Amino acid sequence: MFKDTNLIEFFKDIVVPPVCPVCGNISPELICPACKSKIEKIDGDVCKYCGRPISDYKKSWTIADADKYAHDICSLCRKEKFSFYMHRSFAFYKGAVRKIMHKYKYGKMYGLSKVLVGFLKQAYDKYYRKEEIDYVEAVPGEHMQILCSEFSRVIKIPFAGNIIKIKKTPRQQTLDLYQRKNNLKEAFKVRNSLLASGKNILLIDDIWTTGSTLNEISKVLKNSNADKIYLLTIAGGT
Repeated sequence: MFKDTNLIEFFKDIVVPPVCPVCGNISPELICPACKSKIEKIDGDVCKYCGRPISDYKKSWTIADADKYAHDICSLCRKEKFSFYMHRSFAFYKGAVRKIMHKYKYGKMYGLSKVLVGFLKQAYDKYYRKEEIDYVEAVPGEHMQILCSEFSRVIKIPFAGNIIKIKKTPRQQTLDLYQRKNNLKEAFKVRNSLLASGKNILLIDDIWTTGSTLNEISKVLKNSNADKIYLLTIAGGT
């Protein structure tokens, strides 16, 4: 016999068959196999800090560079002083991943959270499963709060919701790198510093571009005496 919830899902799929959110074709899976095969995951050599692909930088290195940066540090991380321990991302921000993220974030199609949680879970299993993480945190925003609440249940690590935004700021996408850094100063706050103190925290956002937002929140957490801050995003820049 079906449980009530299973029965509802059974009849819902008969009346409205599940479709792939990318191509719109009927699919028994969250994403059809054809669209799934086109997702470009971020694999291979990546910067040990920010997680960006590093192979292109290696091609331009001199012998001195190769010796100095033997531990695979990209050009951005050589110049910047980040407050987080490391960042990793699931895939490049393009194609199927970009389309799903747009529908979720801007179209408010929050039913797609299962797809995006699946992306985060794959990256988490690959990079962070063996790390001792105490809490999951999200960059403030309704879409990320929903996503991280579901994700925390999947990986069985509590979602703290301890970060709030206290200052309205222009969208980061409209600013250059210098403006992005200054735009976010004193924009975030930790609700309860004692909750963050001494803890290893997994901070999650949707997209990694320059890392300004995530690094600013990492600074705030560090000011509350957080220990290691791990970053995880669904997609990174091309």
